[in-house]
Amino acid sequence: MKEKNLKKILKQKNGITLIALVTTIIVLLILAGITIGAITGSNGIIGQAQSAKEETEISQEKEIIDISTVEAMGKNNRGNLEEEEFQTALSNHTNGKASVLDTGEEFEVLFEESNRYYIVDKNGNIGEMNEYIEDDSPGDITKDENGKELAGTADEPYQIWCIEDLVAFSNITRGEGIVLKNGNPEKANIESFSGKYVVLKRTLNFNSKLSYQNSERTDFGDINGNDEDGNTLINEILTGTGFNPIGVFRGTFDGENHEIINLYENRTSGNLGLFGEVRNSTIKNLTVQGKIEVSDENNTGVNGGIVALSRDISTFINCSNKVEINSQGVRYATGGIVGRSWGNAIITNCSNFGRISSTSEATGGIIGRAENDVNIKNCFNVGEIGSTGSMAGGIAGDIIRGGKIINVYNSGEISENGPYGRGGIAGRIGLGGNQTIINISNAYNIGNVIENNIAWNYGAGGIIGYIMGEDVTLNLSKSYYLSGTCSVALGNDDDSKYGVTKLETLSNEELKNNLNSYVEENENQTELKKWKLSEEGYPIFE
Repeated sequence: MKEKNLKKILKQKNGITLIALVTTIIVLLILAGITIGAITGSNGIIGQAQSAKEETEISQEKEIIDISTVEAMGKNNRGNLEEEEFQTALSNHTNGKASVLDTGEEFEVLFEESNRYYIVDKNGNIGEMNEYIEDDSPGDITKDENGKELAGTADEPYQIWCIEDLVAFSNITRGEGIVLKNGNPEKANIESFSGKYVVLKRTLNFNSKLSYQNSERTDFGDINGNDEDGNTLINEILTGTGFNPIGVFRGTFDGENHEIINLYENRTSGNLGLFGEVRNSTIKNLTVQGKIEVSDENNTGVNGGIVALSRDISTFINCSNKVEINSQGVRYATGGIVGRSWGNAIITNCSNFGRISSTSEATGGIIGRAENDVNIKNCFNVGEIGSTGSMAGGIAGDIIRGGKIINVYNSGEISENGPYGRGGIAGRIGLGGNQTIINISNAYNIGNVIENNIAWNYGAGGIIGYIMGEDVTLNLSKSYYLSGTCSVALGNDDDSKYGVTKLETLSNEELKNNLNSYVEENENQTELKKWKLSEEGYPIFE
């Protein structure tokens, strides 16, 4: 007892001595004319010292990983990086205080003392640092990681810290399944989060146990359509029907430039995507990677990497799709960012990298089908777009009632075996009997547009595949295409009417300058990104 009291007294004295030392230093600095703000602010002396310390630690951790990967691969006769050898090498260099998790295509290395972890690919390449956060209220997005109640406002948004939170969020928007309150499962009450704010606080990987608070928990029950597989959460998410898309959402979702990785959905019906449906919503600063599979010939849903169906006036900003979508049987629309919009969709600074294969009526890298006005700017597609239905485009599959497509490019291959057109920028514009005004400016295409030979083919074009109806007004300017990718710019109209430029007549530098000239001429009208030359030579956004 005396020994414990003595240790406590010594600890208190050491704490007092340290406080006295820090106080003395601060007083001396103030006497030297340095303000408290300069000492304690986020950019102050103490803050900068802490930042420098963290940077040094991160560099040291990366160096340990680098050395360990070299050692592990050297001990492997095949020269591969494998978990057992990797873990042995790491343990030797950290006294057993780092662990390796194999997530399938990559490894995650967790340093237990710092709670930092790193993505390492199977070739030993090290990604950026991530921080593992303990969430005191998993499965309850109305509380922060420390258990504090949140209001769902712009200043106090609801927070997603782990997979449990994401599953609970989906359950609430669908009014199905359970949520966790104070660690106990409760039935989810339906809510669309109208006017509310939700933020993703860190990158989540469905394959990684570090993205769950407890990947083996079973209290969420059956999610994947198989109630006899043990119902562990990680298994529910990665097998069977996989993740349940977030239901009707009416708020603002901010990914804070984080990613959702290894999303998996494999269903026969419904609207599939991270979000199944949004209304009067804003989705921003988010990247989604994974796989969506649909294989029912009678499916009347729509698919999208970020959002399947958008209604009313919804906005998508700085979103990127890396989901591979295979929509076999989906009737209406499939898109990288948005599958189908029934209202006015505003899509800005978005991109698609995922391969999209579908039987849909409309398939596009950014949007599959826009029923009403759509406004797309600063967007690009590099993913392969293939449809055995009809209407496929690098940016938009089908635009029915008008819109604007400004400052965009496509480099992905476009193929479609249906009747209504495939194009580098848009598959089809217009619909007989509807007044349609389309403005396309500062756009270029270098992706191959495959021309099919079916008897009722209505066209393929480097810019637009098919213009449908006499009520279409097309304002096309400052647009370019590589004639080797398709024989014409417009599948069923006269190229010379619109002054489309063949890229063979310009150098890459000239194309870049032309694109930037348009941006500079219109800088007061809208925020347009400037262009630079890529390593491959063609312009990309700065």
